[in-house]
Amino acid sequence: MSHAVMVALYARVSSEQQAKRGTIDSQIAALVERIAVDGEQIVEDMRFVDAGVSGATLIRPQLERLRDSAALGLVDRLYVLSPDRLSRKYAHQALLMEELSACGVQVVFLNHAIGVTPEESLLLQMQGMISEYERAKIMERNRRGKLHGAKRGSINVLSTAPYGYRYIRKQLDGAPAQYVIELPQAATVRSIFQWIGMERLSIGEVTRRLAAMGIATATGKPYWDRSVVWGILRNPAYMGRAAFGKTQSRDCLPRVRAQRHSADVPKNGYSTVRTDPSQWIEIPVPAIISEALFQSVQEQLAENRKTARQRSHGAVYLLQGLVVCGHCRYAYYGKKISTAAAKGHQRHYAYYRCIGTDAYRFGGERVCDNQQIRTDRLDDLVWQQVVELLAHPGRLKSEYDRRLSILEEKEKTSFDTAALERQRLQLEKGKSRLIDSYAEGMIDKADFDPKMRQLKVRLEQIDHQIQESRRNNAGQSELFLVINRLEEFASAVHDRLDTIDFVMKREVILGLVKRVEIHKEEILVVFRVDPDPGFNADENSANSDAGKKSMQDRTRRNHCALGSSLGRSHPTAILHNSRLKPFADKPEQAPVCNPVSQKHQHPFMVDLIKERRDIRIQYPVHLLAFQRDR
Repeated sequence: MSHAVMVALYARVSSEQQAKRGTIDSQIAALVERIAVDGEQIVEDMRFVDAGVSGATLIRPQLERLRDSAALGLVDRLYVLSPDRLSRKYAHQALLMEELSACGVQVVFLNHAIGVTPEESLLLQMQGMISEYERAKIMERNRRGKLHGAKRGSINVLSTAPYGYRYIRKQLDGAPAQYVIELPQAATVRSIFQWIGMERLSIGEVTRRLAAMGIATATGKPYWDRSVVWGILRNPAYMGRAAFGKTQSRDCLPRVRAQRHSADVPKNGYSTVRTDPSQWIEIPVPAIISEALFQSVQEQLAENRKTARQRSHGAVYLLQGLVVCGHCRYAYYGKKISTAAAKGHQRHYAYYRCIGTDAYRFGGERVCDNQQIRTDRLDDLVWQQVVELLAHPGRLKSEYDRRLSILEEKEKTSFDTAALERQRLQLEKGKSRLIDSYAEGMIDKADFDPKMRQLKVRLEQIDHQIQESRRNNAGQSELFLVINRLEEFASAVHDRLDTIDFVMKREVILGLVKRVEIHKEEILVVFRVDPDPGFNADENSANSDAGKKSMQDRTRRNHCALGSSLGRSHPTAILHNSRLKPFADKPEQAPVCNPVSQKHQHPFMVDLIKERRDIRIQYPVHLLAFQRDR
């Protein structure tokens, strides 16, 4: 007695758009019709349909289920529209056909009859190879077309417009596609960037604030997911430079461990990874925020990630995450005194130690010989510098507000950095073509020399403009990060100077100090803002130019001076007893101490040579690791 034939069908389309258009329904209808013509019936459970899954991979949910059913002997005959529905790659086709044949499954293709002769098998193999070639050719044409469009600045190659913009399609009159700013959404985007870059909120705080304000997402949801806000903050389109090629596809990466709410077999047989920004192709679009604000947000996001890791484990040391080695550039970490090193004494302190000095991390050999430093003494040193910085918060904030407005005005009148870099690239290409023309004898030396001089002059001008633009953007981003919290920090420090706790100290330091570099002969404390912004700029015309050169102030202290200043908090005592000397290019120029002292209560330093924002301190003896207390 013969048993009933168990039939199954397999259908597939590559994209979600094809699935929505009903292309896969036509496949299923044709297969069901053929099954009925053959006098068979199919149950619902034996329909294996992969909608929106690429045929270039074997990792497909329904194909996996089909192969499992065939291995269990549940399928006798399989109906497929064509070999390329089974797979786009010939090697995969051959593998599947061999596997199904070994399981006793008869495969029926609607547009190709499978025979047993060598010629028919060869024809099937050729169809598989042609399908694979066709797919590769289509993908390559699509890739090159998009790349060419991106280089021409076409918006068409980008996906849908991000939140804050509306995509306008290419018009019949030839007007190109473009992004148009949606004003209500753009206001929300601007607020999000300001909350992160100026108020220094976390992404979680931003999502809660948006929900409290009743601002809906682009899809109308009343709550914002953190990943949506993170994507907005990372998108360079908002500063007027949309990017093509930010991600690329690669083979699916293996999972290290199981993930919750995720299928065992991923829907897509590939992984998407972010490419290096140098490979992006920038396309100009209308800007919603300034480049300086965008860069300050990127710095704040990086800091948030670092502090989040520290919070998850709990910060133990005041300068944790801020101390770096000036010799090898590795980070310093806190390490307690071991029992062996204590030699029976009570040692209630630790050392900041360079990672490069740990031989076990680098195959048994050190990569750095920089010194370790006692945590308590370096903490006191940096905290003292912070207290000095916050001596005049009101005047500091007023000065930085003034500088920020100047930088913003410069930004309005200056060229866009990306546009300047594109101009420079075109000039370099023109320079290469000019050299080639001269080498091939198309122009003589009399024509070549003046044109080459003009190109070099123009390149120097553009390089200068690029440096100036980057300097302005860097200054703006630093001011954005600090300016709104100066008075808050100053109030916390001076109102509770004796009772301020570890957590508040660390918050103030993280807000004002960018990093602490440990060099072999000195310590470099790099603030986010200039410790001496030059309040005299308006009162003293001789010093007004010094305040415009940069935002830095370097001073050097000798051994005794630093030792005597650690215990003082009054700015007058610090300046007079520390014998501050400018770290300057011209030693004969002395700093002016309080040139308008009749108008101010506290003296301060004005560097006539160069205004800087990092403080260099020569190593005091008591900070060296080898001068330990016994």
